[in-house]
Amino acid sequence: MAFFKQRANSDAIVGNESVKNHFKMANLAGTKWGHVGSGRTGINSILDKEIIEAHLKTKERNMGKGYLKLRLADGKADTPLNIGGRMMYPDAQGNYIIIDASVVAEMQKSETEKREYLEGIIEKASLSNDICALILGRKDATDLETMLGAGKNGGVDKMSADLLAVDCMPETIETLDPTGQTYSKAIQKFKLIIKTNMPMLDNMTPAQTLNQET
Repeated sequence: MAFFKQRANSDAIVGNESVKNHFKMANLAGTKWGHVGSGRTGINSILDKEIIEAHLKTKERNMGKGYLKLRLADGKADTPLNIGGRMMYPDAQGNYIIIDASVVAEMQKSETEKREYLEGIIEKASLSNDICALILGRKDATDLETMLGAGKNGGVDKMSADLLAVDCMPETIETLDPTGQTYSKAIQKFKLIIKTNMPMLDNMTPAQTLNQET
């Protein structure tokens, strides 16, 4: 009978940084508060910091490393495994790499939440320079150009030269040919900057206050 062996103790339960990266601030921003904090809102939610740290630490421990990497002791690469009811074979090196679907689902949920939040912001910010300036916390459209103009990276550390060179001001994008490369690059740059800055939109002024005249 063939038995599994670990290639090396540190290599069997693989840590490829993906799970660890999932818990970094940049990747948690925009996900739903209810997963980690109490019912506090607004500035009062600062008080939840220790609660959230403890929760995330436990969550990361429970999620584990994400996948296993195993190999048959006899090294044969033609032996199938039943994984999730499907025939699965090892890779060319004879390694069975088994992904934890629960971990993938957890990461997928967070990414979906962020994407839904960002899509709403991008739609609003793309309507005009003034709206975008407000959403990104800039003084006015002229100030916004220091983030979105040609040669500006909007706070994105790593941006390709092609993207850096384009102007992605909303009202500039509106004038570009939607079928052209410049348009595509401008949209990509715009979305990347919005995602990196992760604007915080909250309803702070009730409708009653907005509409009152005296």
